[in-house]
Amino acid sequence: MLQEHQQIKAQPWGCNLEMVVAAIMLWSDSTHLASFRHAALWPIYLFIGNQSKYLRNKPLEFAAHHLAYIPKLPDIVHEFYMHTYGKAATSTVLTHLKRDLMHAIWLLLLDDEFMDAYEHGVIVQFADNVYRRVFPQFFTYAVDYPEKILLACIKFLSKFPCPWCLIPKDKINQLGSKLDRLQCTRDVRVDNHARQSMIEMVLGPTSLVPTHNAFSACLSRFGLDFHSMFVPDFMHEFELGVWKGTLTHLLRIMYAFGGKAMVQFDTRFHHVPTFGQDTICKFNHNVSNLMKLAARDFEDILQCAIPVLEGLLPKEHDDVILDLLFELATWHALGKLRLHTEPHCISSTIQRLDSGKLCEVAARGHRKPAYSKTGKSKAPPKKIASDGPRTRLFNMSTYKLHALGDYVKSIWLFGTTDNFSTQVGELEHRRVKRFYARTNKIKFARGIAKQQRRERLLHKLRQKAQGVSRQASEHLDTRDTTSRPTVNFSEQEMLPQCSPESQYQISNSRRLHWDLTAWLHKNREDLADFLPCLKDHILARLLVSDDNSEQTFTPAQRNSLIIVDNKIYRHKVLRINYTTYNLRRAQDSLNPRVHADIMVLANEESQPGELAPHPYWYARIVGIFHVYVRYLGAQSRSRTSQRINFLWVRWFCRDSNHNSGWAAQRLHRIGFFDAHEVGAEAFGFIDPQHVIRAVHLIPAYSKRYTYSLLPPSIARQPRDLDADFNWYYVNQFVDRDMFMRFRGGGVGHKTT
Repeated sequence: MLQEHQQIKAQPWGCNLEMVVAAIMLWSDSTHLASFRHAALWPIYLFIGNQSKYLRNKPLEFAAHHLAYIPKLPDIVHEFYMHTYGKAATSTVLTHLKRDLMHAIWLLLLDDEFMDAYEHGVIVQFADNVYRRVFPQFFTYAVDYPEKILLACIKFLSKFPCPWCLIPKDKINQLGSKLDRLQCTRDVRVDNHARQSMIEMVLGPTSLVPTHNAFSACLSRFGLDFHSMFVPDFMHEFELGVWKGTLTHLLRIMYAFGGKAMVQFDTRFHHVPTFGQDTICKFNHNVSNLMKLAARDFEDILQCAIPVLEGLLPKEHDDVILDLLFELATWHALGKLRLHTEPHCISSTIQRLDSGKLCEVAARGHRKPAYSKTGKSKAPPKKIASDGPRTRLFNMSTYKLHALGDYVKSIWLFGTTDNFSTQVGELEHRRVKRFYARTNKIKFARGIAKQQRRERLLHKLRQKAQGVSRQASEHLDTRDTTSRPTVNFSEQEMLPQCSPESQYQISNSRRLHWDLTAWLHKNREDLADFLPCLKDHILARLLVSDDNSEQTFTPAQRNSLIIVDNKIYRHKVLRINYTTYNLRRAQDSLNPRVHADIMVLANEESQPGELAPHPYWYARIVGIFHVYVRYLGAQSRSRTSQRINFLWVRWFCRDSNHNSGWAAQRLHRIGFFDAHEVGAEAFGFIDPQHVIRAVHLIPAYSKRYTYSLLPPSIARQPRDLDADFNWYYVNQFVDRDMFMRFRGGGVGHKTT
């Protein structure tokens, strides 16, 4: 954007108007409109890059402009070809015709009127009543690989498969090496005079095809090299490409070993806890089938794969696989960041995408001929009988693997990958599929176009008529149905929308409450120290300025703290608002029944000569409460009753014998305190404002579970069957913000 703006300003236009660049970002992809029909649509979507990506990527903001619907080849083309040439049209001929059709459509779109606006700009009156000269400029064209080669006019899966550079297919497995980076930088594809005038002479050596490129014919004279528009496709090339292929090969390895590996793989994934509203969804019973999985499902599998695959294979293979999964998860998280600060890019983030560590890990498995995960073994495969098992080696010579090295350049030129992800176009496909159901199913392209224009017009009218507000009311009730600290799913607790500036939100309802004395007596085995510890926590918040300081209070001070009406009120949900690494406000919804794990800042100081302590403490919420208290002691600042919100939690401790972190390439491992140990702080209380956000914990399935840490207790959920896993892994890859909290570089975030 900055380069294009500077180039336009440098031109002698002889105009006093302000020059503005309109960044054109294109998406196109063919999609099926029905499950049991052959109806398909090939739309071209146009987005304006000047619009905020946080609005542009939302389908309900109507930021997508439906530029054209590319028609498919008519069925009569087969009959015409047979009549003209006396033989049936081959797949190569049909591909050539499809390529010519696409570029013919683009020649129609790049007409004289548009080219005049592209060259001289167009004067537009903006919302501030100021006239500016706007220059439309092509920035990106986000497509999957089959369509990318149609636009780049190269052969499909040819000797030189990359639309950006001329790296041979047999050299792709050198990804990440210095030689690979040098060749990708030196041997780039250029839309020059040689390519345009001597195309027949260079077809073979550079894998070109005899097709006139519309972008080259219309825009090359303005200095636009159409190769630069083709950006990496994160969704198809990594999530549905490299990672799906890697996962498929890992499943082959487990199947080859036999035993219970495949069954344990599916069972563990099915028991992985969910996280957030839609961040980690529930896995089905048979993940290994890889049936009907979208890109978001493969993303979830990658983020949770390390604890699931741990221990399923022998030690010598298990270590290599865990290293590979850690690198893939790190690469995936870095690649999907929505904000890269320049100092952080230079120091770690972007350079790591191009560091080649992924291929270094792959090479370790590459040297294992028996169970090669990531490459072809140098040793020749053993000859086996035709009716026996076949050897399947991972293909390291694919364009999708080679494209991993192009993300660095694309991020520097066009911003973070969510700017040009094909996921935006896939979401827009939902709209045209919905329009298809309203057409007569015959001339549906015209009907879809009419529906799209009509919906956009209604959206503009709806924006003018907005302003209706709703207020939720809450009915008071005094029923009490359980002695557990959690609230049943059937219980209703209204939580209106809160201000983003609020640090947390708990309902103001007093409907669900207990008599504190009766509840403590009923659960006296579980709650022996509940009331003294609770009063210490409340006194620390009332009397001590530093909430994190550890201080004990005398019985006289505890007796001076009065709990009004001797009632304790419980709640169903706690909402935590937090600032993400990219300066956006987000929210976690915590419920002790399902999403109960939290992280807080650790109150530890590093000792001289020792490593810095882990920056976070972890806990599981047992109950969400509030009480009204009055303090009548000598240090009382007010005799009026005050509301105190607090969380009753069960603490985790870190596994000091487990080597974890970025250098070790392992997830951090934690487990519950042993409640039987003297002095062990297995339970405690937390001020909700100290909660950073929710955390995703995955059981260490290979370490089994135990009944010895805590006797049967109301602190557990009924589904736990009075058992705890020995250890849990902290899933630092669960989302981008969590990744940056452990990786470092986010605004105001700690680092591990």
